Amino acid sequence: MKILFTLLCATISLIVKNTGDIQRQEVAEADLRAVCQQLGVDTDASLVVKNAFGQKVTYQKTYDGKLLLYVAVQPGSEAVFTITTGNPIPMKSYVFGNIYPERADDITWENDLGIYRVYGPALQRSGERSFGTDVWVKNTPELVVEQRYRMHMWGVGQRDSLKHIGKPTEANEIYVATSFHHDHGQGLDCYGVGASLGCGAPALMKEGRLLFPYCYKTYKILDNGPLRFTVELTYNTTDDGITEHRLICLDRGSHFNRMTVWYDGIGDPMKLATGVVLHSEENLLLDKHYVLYADPTDNPKVHQSQIYVGTLFPNGIDETFMLKGELNHGLGILHNYLGKPYVYYFGSAWSCYDVRTMAQWKLTAEEYLQNLTNPLKIRIE
Repeated sequence: MKILFTLLCATISLIVKNTGDIQRQEVAEADLRAVCQQLGVDTDASLVVKNAFGQKVTYQKTYDGKLLLYVAVQPGSEAVFTITTGNPIPMKSYVFGNIYPERADDITWENDLGIYRVYGPALQRSGERSFGTDVWVKNTPELVVEQRYRMHMWGVGQRDSLKHIGKPTEANEIYVATSFHHDHGQGLDCYGVGASLGCGAPALMKEGRLLFPYCYKTYKILDNGPLRFTVELTYNTTDDGITEHRLICLDRGSHFNRMTVWYDGIGDPMKLATGVVLHSEENLLLDKHYVLYADPTDNPKVHQSQIYVGTLFPNGIDETFMLKGELNHGLGILHNYLGKPYVYYFGSAWSCYDVRTMAQWKLTAEEYLQNLTNPLKIRIE
């Protein structure tokens, strides 16, 4: 009994070291099994994590066996956390995602910096041609997606009822006051996707054309906060018998999602493309490590702001260029691709929030890439 009590009261230290020369604020990953082995408990045990002040802090256990903490670490310094078993504090969530069957099977997810959406089977059945990843902008760290959908769908119902009884002016007033296509003080949906990659979706290429996979077929939400959202998507098989899979993760405090994409059924080598749709030929930056763009929104004269979008390639990419077509794209291309898992990052920011200029967006992307190649070091004592 005494040995059991000692194990249950064990305390360990988790040290997060920043070996780089810039300040870090991000989600750090520790091996959950290693942490729990040090504590002498199973991985499903309830943990208490405290910072250097002794305050209980938010943590997350992920589907793939990680223990996540949100950390701030000065250059060349260490942040120390203590972990024991016990009752954690109620933990505020900084990320959230869900399926919205009432809005054509959208899967929409957010963190404290941005919102993303992919389209589902109901939209495909409607015949609407929307393929890529959508961006909704926000200028608040609070989670707002549930509220936006609730208000939007209520307003659509009210608008349609008023139209039906011959009150078009009142119908339009209700719609403007409730639609997520209008800003009600915390952002809106003003990014144009259509038959494009949108922000960072992948696609195979054939004879110089992007092969859009249309909408997802199945989904599984694997993590849903408080610090990381993860969803796995499977897309419909093409006429060539190729099936696409995506695993997407978004962390608290990050402008970029991690995308892992792979394919079943590729025979001969193909080109794998990703990038962003272009609504102008200005403000596009191409590099072997990124495609960055300042999108003018779907109504520049009205919105008077920019949506910064981009894809990042930490290991480089074979080629970047502008592909012209019905909708132009800034693309990164991987040659001789045979379907194995490929990892890249895609993301966004809004000029009415924390990234005000294209120069700042470029710096944000470059620092993120630098951090990816120089990850925080974790040790357990």
